[in-house]
Amino acid sequence: MRIFVKDLTAETLDDHPCFKRSNTETVKMTKDWLRKVYERFGPCVKVAYVENMAVAMIQYAPMDIFPHVTNPEAHESVVVHCVYVTEKEYRGKGIARRLVESLIQDLKKPHPYLNGGRFKKIVVLAGKARPGPAGPVDFFSKVGFTVAKKITEEDVLMQIQLHHDG
Repeated sequence: MRIFVKDLTAETLDDHPCFKRSNTETVKMTKDWLRKVYERFGPCVKVAYVENMAVAMIQYAPMDIFPHVTNPEAHESVVVHCVYVTEKEYRGKGIARRLVESLIQDLKKPHPYLNGGRFKKIVVLAGKARPGPAGPVDFFSKVGFTVAKKITEEDVLMQIQLHHDG
């Protein structure tokens, strides 16, 4: 099985694997939001392809793009909204792991959003007994994330450090 991961660009938005399961209004709203993030940050979705078919994605953005965020480290933190393997027959085959690993490697490099600086961490809101907004706690633990804070009985904030100060 040949898997390759690439950034979704403004020109390839239709490859977003969730769009084939969404209604027209949701697709339009998502595309508008993605274009706004692209203008400020750059690509914010990675897509995994198997034999040229989009089968999974990871969607993310810098924390400070969201107007309600007041965290002083928000500018140097990236939030993963969702990791999702849309095609059931490809679940459990390491595709979601490849997406997360690709994101981690990209975000360790100097980034134009930070004027050549580097992001410090990636955060996710993960679920315990259910997948949670971004995905399940067990999955994120296996790819190196640690629990940063309990949010509710079901959801925890998890993070992975990319760079340490000093």
